[in-house]
Amino acid sequence: MLLQQEIRISDQRGRGYARAAVCDFNIEPSLFGYRLGFNFSFQPYPVGQTEPPVLVGWVADLYYRDGNHPMLVGRLLSDMSERPKAIGENEFTRRRYYEVRADDMSRLAHRTHNGDVTLEFKATPIFDGERHYPETEEGRLVIPHSEWLNHLNRAGVARYDLIAIRVPVASSHLHKPFSEAITKIREAEQQYDRGDWNGAAASCRAAWRTILSITPPKTELIEHLLTPLAGDPQRKAFAKVLTTGLHDILNSAAHLEGDVKSGTPPTDLKAEDALLCIHWYTSIIAYLASLHSDVTT
Repeated sequence: MLLQQEIRISDQRGRGYARAAVCDFNIEPSLFGYRLGFNFSFQPYPVGQTEPPVLVGWVADLYYRDGNHPMLVGRLLSDMSERPKAIGENEFTRRRYYEVRADDMSRLAHRTHNGDVTLEFKATPIFDGERHYPETEEGRLVIPHSEWLNHLNRAGVARYDLIAIRVPVASSHLHKPFSEAITKIREAEQQYDRGDWNGAAASCRAAWRTILSITPPKTELIEHLLTPLAGDPQRKAFAKVLTTGLHDILNSAAHLEGDVKSGTPPTDLKAEDALLCIHWYTSIIAYLASLHSDVTT
């Protein structure tokens, strides 16, 4: 995984000796909780004629960035097998980890399940001898939302599932409206991550209106959307009850957008409301997309 801000090994004279642009991250169960593992891959800079320094230690502190505020998590620990390293021409790694108690990990999972996770590092090298004066350098690792959820799932911390949406094939006339609807759902997710609850709900409703737009004039909406089920009356009846009911509920919530003509302001939604909108709209769009995903005409 690429670091959004590389970490250098350097001295106070401004001389750089190596940089880490990649960090492999993982979460593993441990005896009393979980272990956050970081494997930094360093690439040396050309050393020229000077004798390369020997790296005997690398002290790194871990921070979690919540909005604009980095919060110190603690000092990363090193493997006991780590040996001094002469920084020459070959790449090398530095493995670091942080032990988290089970209850603290549960709180972290709850706090971070709805967006990208940003971790930051402040690291200081320890050189052999007195010829080099180490400089503290900073780095940043941003773990995408879906990848962070996969880490939590694999480690057994919690269970989060993303809803997959199958888009009709590109040759289908339904590809564009479903693709546009998914784009609007993605916008809703980004607005949710920014705390724009009203905007997230509005983007979800825009996604649903995009799907409804594929219905020809003077055609019953739900009947047309469920056309692929025409050969299975029982299944179609089941889907129609659910889709119609959800459509009616969504229509009844239209007043949440407010009314400019009457001067009615939009409802001030909260995080839970916006998340409910995203889940409901995504579920129904995903179901309809699956029905139409094999349409080629």
